[in-house]
Amino acid sequence: MSITLQEIYPVESQESWVNQPFEGFCLDSRYIRSGQIFIALNSYTQPEKTLEFAQAALAQGALGIISEQPLNIEHSIYCPDVRYLMGAWQKQYLEKVQPVQSAQILAVTGTNGKTTIARLIAELLTLQHKRCAVMGTAGNGILPHLTPSSHTTLDALHLQRELHHYAEQGAQFVALEASSHGLVQGRLNGSNIEVAVYSNLSRDHLDFHGTLESYAHAKAQLFAFQSLKTAVINIDDEYAHVMYEAARMNPSQPKVLTYSMKTATADFYVSDISFSLEGAKFTLHTAEQNYAVNSPLLGHFNIENLIASLIAVSEMGESLDALIDCCTQLEGAPGRMQVIRDDERIFVVDYAHTPDALTQVLKSLRRHVHAELWAVFGCGGDRDRGKRILMTQAAISGADRIILTSDNPRTEDPAQIFADMKQGLTLSETLQEIDDRREAIKYAVKYAKTGDIVVIAGKGHENYQEVSGVRHWFDDVVEVRSAIEAQHIQPNAYSVGDHQ
Repeated sequence: MSITLQEIYPVESQESWVNQPFEGFCLDSRYIRSGQIFIALNSYTQPEKTLEFAQAALAQGALGIISEQPLNIEHSIYCPDVRYLMGAWQKQYLEKVQPVQSAQILAVTGTNGKTTIARLIAELLTLQHKRCAVMGTAGNGILPHLTPSSHTTLDALHLQRELHHYAEQGAQFVALEASSHGLVQGRLNGSNIEVAVYSNLSRDHLDFHGTLESYAHAKAQLFAFQSLKTAVINIDDEYAHVMYEAARMNPSQPKVLTYSMKTATADFYVSDISFSLEGAKFTLHTAEQNYAVNSPLLGHFNIENLIASLIAVSEMGESLDALIDCCTQLEGAPGRMQVIRDDERIFVVDYAHTPDALTQVLKSLRRHVHAELWAVFGCGGDRDRGKRILMTQAAISGADRIILTSDNPRTEDPAQIFADMKQGLTLSETLQEIDDRREAIKYAVKYAKTGDIVVIAGKGHENYQEVSGVRHWFDDVVEVRSAIEAQHIQPNAYSVGDHQ
């Protein structure tokens, strides 16, 4: 079946092409196909080249151009809101030319926990024999078959194309991460989100948002989607009221469900928590009844993540009893509190790359450690410099041994990053700098003792180290396992119990 732009976006134009069937939308002039409509967005990095890209697209057979700024060339129309409309256009186009039963969408936002909650939602639904796709930082696809993702939230055209593709493959549900960038830039527009989850908010992306208040209001846009049926909000977070107000002002009047580790008046409340190296046990209180929950996931915050996931999935019609029964089978997202055991030592690879996230990881693992708690981490280049010393302070407050190392310096001088991380501090045996991340991991494996827990933070699922704008293969999990294996092959090279 065919469709014209005029059917999707009625526009007064003398351009005849708006009434002709087209072959889809494209954002990249290098990949335009004959008959497609090229959407010329203003480039953040090369704004002067928008006209050049549009002309290149026409030369390669584009049917026409829709531009975010006036281009004053033939075969083009000006639409200043195209960035925020194109997601809905793409959805309408795909549904016309390839009709399919759309999957139901659950979206998660928050500084920390997005990836784990989205993954747990997908796992819970899969364990109930439902096909669920997951989209976010740790990969996209129908479980268990994920492919790497370039962004937490894809661009609007790509996102709608993937949602449509998953529906064609039989996905009944999609659990996706809604980043603040993605929300502000309209990447989720056109998505019929039925359940929205808010985990928490702490300092991150202030280079983009400017203030925490602006950052919070960006997150709150998720709760303004008029397709929304249920909002799930962590009321222990100080910015929960911003999400709650956005849901309350939503004309669709979604149901609002709250969860808490502190407040017994929440719709879902947790008590009687006990931790072990195998996970956590706790009681979940609801208006209907209380449940004994046994989770294999480490960390206090993973209890919050699990509760949010259980609520979200139960709101899609699944039995809470059945969901809780299968919790022991959950694995969680790769690179999120991912445990590597070596006899009586534990190494934990986690994506924590904000001061709050690192604090929470260390605080959670402190409950499990029998000896010393280590933190190995770095700070990304070309990002918020203000949070670097805060990361180090979080490590000093939460860990016994600290190793400062590299983590995607990108195009910034690593010496500047380390200087920011060490402001006013003196290195010692308990606060060390090992610039090479591989060597830092080897050192931690070499000197960690029986009963120690070593956290390697910042990269999580990532399998690269970006230096001078070039990505080199690097995987924390692989590096930890390799260092452990090397230690066992050469047991006489050093003693695990030795100190430097």
